[in-house]
Amino acid sequence: MDVAALRQSWAQLRVAGPEAAKYFYATLFTIAPEVRSMFPTNMRYQEDKLLAALGHIVSHVDDERELAGFTRRLGADHRRFRGEDRQGRVAQLGQGHYRWVGQALLATLERFLGPRWTPGLRADWAAAYEVVSGLMLAGAADAERFSPPLWEAQVLAVQRRRADLCVFTVRPNYLCEYLPGQSLPVQVPQLRLWRYLSPANAPRADGTIEFHVRAVGRFSTHLVRRLRVGDQVLLGSPTGTALAAYDRSPQLPLLLVAGGTGLAPLRAVVEALRAGPGRPTTLVVGGRTPEDLYDDATVRKLADATGWLRYVPTVQTGWGWSGAVGTAGDTAVRLGPWEEADLLVCGSPEMTRQTIGALLGSGVAPHRILAEAYDHCQYPPLAGSAAGVAVRNFSATGVR
Repeated sequence: MDVAALRQSWAQLRVAGPEAAKYFYATLFTIAPEVRSMFPTNMRYQEDKLLAALGHIVSHVDDERELAGFTRRLGADHRRFRGEDRQGRVAQLGQGHYRWVGQALLATLERFLGPRWTPGLRADWAAAYEVVSGLMLAGAADAERFSPPLWEAQVLAVQRRRADLCVFTVRPNYLCEYLPGQSLPVQVPQLRLWRYLSPANAPRADGTIEFHVRAVGRFSTHLVRRLRVGDQVLLGSPTGTALAAYDRSPQLPLLLVAGGTGLAPLRAVVEALRAGPGRPTTLVVGGRTPEDLYDDATVRKLADATGWLRYVPTVQTGWGWSGAVGTAGDTAVRLGPWEEADLLVCGSPEMTRQTIGALLGSGVAPHRILAEAYDHCQYPPLAGSAAGVAVRNFSATGVR
């Protein structure tokens, strides 16, 4: 397999960008019309994910360890995708789907490389895809031994805390294990969309999971406005390693900085700490106005029940507000110094970037800061801990 030729041809294909991705999916849906039901109606973000994943694979095609790790995680994650066969029956992703994807990929390369698409290059790409698809299938098979492809979860409660925000609780059909700080892919079957939501609670004995959602896009708006008790949502396997590493240095104090529904995974971390001996922890929750502090009562109860949690709500403006004033990041800096602490940051991409920048400017070392670096546009296996990189697009919940 000529690695240099693979990378060169990928660079040529990459120039076409979205046009190549559109051609790939059009070809795939022509070869196998039944797979169309596995994808959302709007393919914009799916096309971005395809190019990002392929680019990562090609750039690491000669790194056996990285390639295997990434593709096996990708295969395990893909188990949750399902559609309908030509008889209208539910069809899980399987070997036949990978074969169709391979055919569409080769056809796309041929279309955009033109005369540069030689028999030798075709053989190299075919061989590379066989390796990748084999690793993905192996990853899926391994994951099948430990967890189901997805969970069917019934909605038990829906609380609309504001016109644009709701808190809802679900019970999966069987135990869904995750770590505090992680996120779960969530699908509303009617929309055929998967988005990542962070549980707001540590794992419970009854298996129920609470989610916090603000309406900022089609998926989240559907949940806020239309979700009802008794509805069903689908859950995929948990993902995320950064916020879930909150206990990496248990001897150090913790600073948790949240904006908006970024509170959810940090509240789950607090609940997990409460189940143990506790740990000196400061939780700063920011909003533009006091009305943005939608979970204030619950967090105050958590703080009152412990001797180690300091809760500091902060707003940028509020008539009659007697608490801290400023952004969450600025308030956190004023409460410092934090050089000898672990720091978790979660909120919108803008809030997270600004907060990390403020903390770095105050003297906090980058390796002390934990924040997830993926959003709904990116495959979670591509995202790792992005501690201290303030220019990146951070988002732990990824809801759009």
